[in-house]
Amino acid sequence: MRSRAEMERSGFYQRLALPALVVITLFFLVPLLITLSSAFIDEGGSLSLAPIISVFSNPYIHRIMRFTLIQAAISTLASLVVALAGAYLLSTYSFRFKRLILALSAVPFVIPSILVVLGFVIFFGNNGFLNTALMNIFSLSEPPIRILYSYKAIILAHTFYNFPIIMNLVATYAMHLDRRLEAVSYTLGASKAKTFFSVTLPRLLPAIISASSLVFLFCFSSFAIILVLGGGPRYTTMEVEIYRQARMMGNTGAAAALSLFSIAVTSLLLVAYNRSQRRLSKSEAYREPLSLEKRPAGLVGRVLAVLYTIITLLFVLAPIISVIVRSVYSSSTGFTLKWYRQLLNLERATSHMGSALTALTNSLLIALAVSLLAVILGTGLAASIERRKRSRGALELLGMLSMTVSSVIIGLGYFLISSRLRGNASLSYTLVVLAHLVIALPFVLRVMLPEYRKIPLSYAHSAWTLGSTPGHAFFSVELPLLKSAMVSAAIFAFAISMGEFNATLTLSSSTIITLPIVMYRLIGSYNYQGACALGTILIAVSAVVFIATGTAKGTHHA
Repeated sequence: MRSRAEMERSGFYQRLALPALVVITLFFLVPLLITLSSAFIDEGGSLSLAPIISVFSNPYIHRIMRFTLIQAAISTLASLVVALAGAYLLSTYSFRFKRLILALSAVPFVIPSILVVLGFVIFFGNNGFLNTALMNIFSLSEPPIRILYSYKAIILAHTFYNFPIIMNLVATYAMHLDRRLEAVSYTLGASKAKTFFSVTLPRLLPAIISASSLVFLFCFSSFAIILVLGGGPRYTTMEVEIYRQARMMGNTGAAAALSLFSIAVTSLLLVAYNRSQRRLSKSEAYREPLSLEKRPAGLVGRVLAVLYTIITLLFVLAPIISVIVRSVYSSSTGFTLKWYRQLLNLERATSHMGSALTALTNSLLIALAVSLLAVILGTGLAASIERRKRSRGALELLGMLSMTVSSVIIGLGYFLISSRLRGNASLSYTLVVLAHLVIALPFVLRVMLPEYRKIPLSYAHSAWTLGSTPGHAFFSVELPLLKSAMVSAAIFAFAISMGEFNATLTLSSSTIITLPIVMYRLIGSYNYQGACALGTILIAVSAVVFIATGTAKGTHHA
């Protein structure tokens, strides 16, 4: 009888990882090295530290670095304030709107950043739905809320996009805490407020630190929100400046030097996040599974629940609905399908809408290719990680490595490659597919690994001892058990590619047209209804991801 050790040493599982490793090496590490090496080459083509010294001695760059860090810190703090109230309600009380808040809080996880920007403009803009409603209700002649293209807009948009991350992580952690300490505090005469700040909050710190470090990372590397809502050089961050230096100024050396700083910060943040996750896994919530039943909300709890539900609807659902409504409604003509007819070339299009159908077709084809490739590579890599214990850590690190680099920097690497190759449109779109694949692969791996870990090794080993080869055991025993996870991963990869904006814009030329690129051009030309028609398509894709994820979870739990 063959041992499990023999099975794990089988070359089959090692070979499963090779395609993913080749892709990571050739299409992530090589472009990244090309990008970073540009920071050490002067105008004469010689190796030098002059480009780096020149960039980081510039007072303008110093201001951008400070602003990037400050806005990330303030955005994280704002997200924390909004999220903790929701986490406390969800973990402490049972109330009517609880499921609604949980459902809505998952929405920002699946919508692209360009859609967040559009929804924000349509709902919170000077002529948006909120200002229009307030002007009609209070008979105002001027919009009472003027926040577009300002610091406030950046913070508010980041809060909308990120507070669900903190709320979900902290609430999930709090639900597993043993509530007896709070009960003891109440019996000793402490008020709810004193109990929360002296007993509950200190126990939540591991989850709060972990979630906050992740949100800070997202805000630090934010691109689309800053690019559109920042309003110009005054509110520029590192990622926007990298794009500006490379594509507008033609200074790829400066862009590469800034990339070094960005990668250093994001790497430190990811290390901090991983350490906080390890501490979290050893914390009280995982050692003490016992918890008391959640109590029904009293009068104050019900009022807070209603208020928080309204805030969640205002922040999350209203901007999304506004995009859909604006795509079919005009204040001058009422209900109209004009923009959808232009999208389908049934009506003569204006502005950038003429290329909308081409953009949609391109995005669908690119997303299909990315989802297929990402699932194949991710599944093989996940199998190799779980079946080869000696190289498990190294393989998982390589699979997740592209998450340490922002999509703008990934796009910069492909831009440098495309500028050297100077190929045709087909080459450009191939580079877009590869860039999207590199971005999507870690997310696919994160979906596949937990599901693969649920498959007992004994299943494959039993098949092997009965005469099957490791390959036959993998395809006939393990792979069928992963079907639902593979579908979920494919849908995620598809949605990521459909909504990918940062890398595509950075590497794109006039020949590259995708749905988010056309949306960005329409927003820039103030054709908001056209942008909303395209945005509605992305909302539909996001809805499919949302529903599929929920269905997959239900299947896995069954």
